[in-house]
Amino acid sequence: MYVLEHENLLAGFQDKVVTEAIKVAAEQELSVGQVFALNAKGEAVAMTKESVATEVYGIMADAVATAASETKAAVCYKRGEFNSRKIILPTDSNAVEYKKALSNIGITLRDTIAAIPQTKGEE
Repeated sequence: MYVLEHENLLAGFQDKVVTEAIKVAAEQELSVGQVFALNAKGEAVAMTKESVATEVYGIMADAVATAASETKAAVCYKRGEFNSRKIILPTDSNAVEYKKALSNIGITLRDTIAAIPQTKGEE
């Protein structure tokens, strides 16, 4: 059985959504909605709590995992409006710093209201 699940990552269309093809560095595991930086080779790498927010390059549009000696092609978001509740920041990071840094590169984070799922028979 297949279940269609929406990421609900996009949060508006006031700004045009812009994507870009990227290469994910070796030994990385990046999720949809995760912020990332570029290494010295221009490859996507996960940001950590030691990362500086202003080094953020974009938001992952693909989930990608790479092994020790491989890189993989992927797509990222470079511009648009995104659901702040779905963006993955490094653990223990300053969300305000990331919000400012993302805004500086054309990415707006919007606060959204969580939908409460209804079960059959509820009104």
